[in-house]
Amino acid sequence: MNREALLNWIETHTEEMIADFQRLLRAESVRDDATAQPNAPFGRGVREALDVVLELGERFGLRPRDFAGYACDLEYGDGKEMVASLSHIDVVPAGNNWTKPPFGAVIEDGYIYARGATDNKGATLTTIYALRALKELGVPLKRRVRLIIGCDEESRWECMQYYLAHEPERPVWGVSPDAGWPFIYGEKGIANLFLEKEVPPTDGVRVVWARGGERHNMVPDRAEALINMALKPPHESEGVHWEADPAGWRAVAVGKSAHGSHPEGGINAVARLLKAIQPLNLPDNEHWLDTVLEWAESLDGSALGIAHSDEVSGALTSNLGVFEYDGNRVRCVFNIRYPVTWNLDALKERLQPVLERTGFTLADVRHTPPLYVPPDTPFLQTILRVYREETGDTESQPQTMGGGTYARTMPNLVAIGAAMEGDGTAHEADERIAIQSLKTLVRLYARIFEELANLD
Repeated sequence: MNREALLNWIETHTEEMIADFQRLLRAESVRDDATAQPNAPFGRGVREALDVVLELGERFGLRPRDFAGYACDLEYGDGKEMVASLSHIDVVPAGNNWTKPPFGAVIEDGYIYARGATDNKGATLTTIYALRALKELGVPLKRRVRLIIGCDEESRWECMQYYLAHEPERPVWGVSPDAGWPFIYGEKGIANLFLEKEVPPTDGVRVVWARGGERHNMVPDRAEALINMALKPPHESEGVHWEADPAGWRAVAVGKSAHGSHPEGGINAVARLLKAIQPLNLPDNEHWLDTVLEWAESLDGSALGIAHSDEVSGALTSNLGVFEYDGNRVRCVFNIRYPVTWNLDALKERLQPVLERTGFTLADVRHTPPLYVPPDTPFLQTILRVYREETGDTESQPQTMGGGTYARTMPNLVAIGAAMEGDGTAHEADERIAIQSLKTLVRLYARIFEELANLD
């Protein structure tokens, strides 16, 4: 590919790209089962975002296909084989503490602010523009390049289950632009542990209800509980305030959201809530509160008995993502990211004695096995070379991570970067991406697609 021609093409199409990106960002594509219908299985907002992508594919001549609202793909080229890029357009809930409208796509100081800017609409939009650039610049390709775009990555991956069931062709290799640079050759196993306990009824002052967290893969930034007591608690607790309620006093805790794979980067509002209630010495302490608080504060899983690490991917992480108590039953969802050389059976074996001791049960497990592709694999070395050539960065090394991407869904896939240094952090307030980063991503993706499509 003529590099100068690609750079000129990107500059010529930047304003159009920004406008298309803002349209995509303004679609509130959080899964909403209440508005689900045929061809919109994840709700109205996700369908709106999918329609933007399909319109772009049609406009750019990229052969769009709609898989009943679960996913879509766009494709360019005529080769017998194909390489693929897998990204997604659904987003986690906006959460709290934003200083910009979370779906406003506001531009300020060279950045575009919106939920999904880096995870994963920026990568989705720029892969589309990269494929368009290859087509309009007439770059010869031995293999087709297919963009597979899902609609349920942040929840249950039902999108990819549907796509794989209805599309039998698989890429020879490919990428998922939903992580970091130069590439991710290992992704930890992900286990969402649904822990429950029935609680005997008690008289007197107690927790009437408590809840916190919207998604298992987010550190909760808000939690609250109702205590049926007449007087306001005399003590104060960081990040928690008390509000009068007709049935007693309500504790409201505020934390800081972060991605579930990096719980140390956030402040868990559920832990703050339980810590504020603990000094009241209610019957709930003995029945469940002390236990759940200990688990919530144990980010390495040691309190659950599952702490583990390996040399390839490091230590296990644990995030209490969702918590509910209704006066009769307590329910917790822990988002566990375990090392690539471990397995779910070993984890559950370690967990069982803790459950027996505390009276909790493992009601359900939603599991995604780990991913590992040797970093010296030829197509990975090609990605590394392109990244170094285009960025001049010779220091950054391939890595592993606790996050999970669509790279797990097919053989010979790895995750690559979705943003550049200085862009905002996924799942946090004021998520953002620089306009300059969008231009850089188009250049990187176009080069990677060209190289992988022509690799011997």
